[in-house]
Amino acid sequence: MGGFREFFALMVLVTAIMNVASPFLEFAVRLNVLQSWMLAFYILTAAVYLHTPHLYMSFLATLFFKGLLAPYLLMKTLRRLGEEREMDMFLSIPAATVFSGLLVVIAAMLSAKLLNFQSIFGKFALVSSISTFLIGAMLIVVRKILLSQILGLLIMENAIFLAANSVTKGMPLIVELGVLFDILVSVLITSLLLLRIKRSFEEIKIDRLEALKE
Repeated sequence: MGGFREFFALMVLVTAIMNVASPFLEFAVRLNVLQSWMLAFYILTAAVYLHTPHLYMSFLATLFFKGLLAPYLLMKTLRRLGEEREMDMFLSIPAATVFSGLLVVIAAMLSAKLLNFQSIFGKFALVSSISTFLIGAMLIVVRKILLSQILGLLIMENAIFLAANSVTKGMPLIVELGVLFDILVSVLITSLLLLRIKRSFEEIKIDRLEALKE
């Protein structure tokens, strides 16, 4: 069971790095689906290991909201936008990928500094969650297309869920359902705004929208 936990935690991090390394938007959304599924199965292993009933419900809720419904809305929005790839970024893909590796090293150093920290599943899950959170934040900064920034936010949220389920016995189910519902509503509203912006300005890049504002 321990090997499965480490594998799922590792895949959460790997999919985040792959998102940085790919300019293809549809592939990025699919990577987010895979990451959400890996997170859900990590929660499932936690439920089996800890014999905590509410984590089974958390597994199903994460799988449905983050692994199915939210990606469906994003994919539908992406296809209506007609955008296939992101070419113009604040930081090139090779440089961003190298920087992602540095963030993993920083996360490992931060984890090592937490001498009194006792994780239920060891420090690897903590390193993965911190790294994934930092990489998601970097995506928000270096990408110009709004959809990519939404994916960055979803990656950060997945990292928080991973940390919550590795450090503690998971968040209370009612809190987690509330967070998942907020995420779903945010994705829905943002998708509608993206379509409206595309129709009005024929552009969804942040720097271009700032120029229009001026």
